[in-house]
Amino acid sequence: MPFSFHYGLSLMCLTMLVTQVCPQCNQTNEGSLKYAEGPYPPCCMTANNATINEPVNDCFVHYEHTFPHCPIHAYILRTKNDDRCVDPTAWWLQQRLQRLEARGICCRIF
Repeated sequence: MPFSFHYGLSLMCLTMLVTQVCPQCNQTNEGSLKYAEGPYPPCCMTANNATINEPVNDCFVHYEHTFPHCPIHAYILRTKNDDRCVDPTAWWLQQRLQRLEARGICCRIF
């Protein structure tokens, strides 16, 4: 049982960190936020830890089993060419989310 406890605790801490890192996502005036045009991405079946070296235009997050067909927790970073599924525990993700926030891009939950 220790694995599931630690995993759950890590997931909860990461979720709290993301909502605290991006305070303007909670603003009622969404005019200052930037959202790329286009449909919501499909959910991720697998997530990757590999860094993304190209510019990110939009960000989404879905949680494990939010929908029956979405089995994992993942961040989806949209680039010009495609959507990348990123593992929430990737070492570089929090820094990238902070850089996106500085540009006014916040991850949307779906």
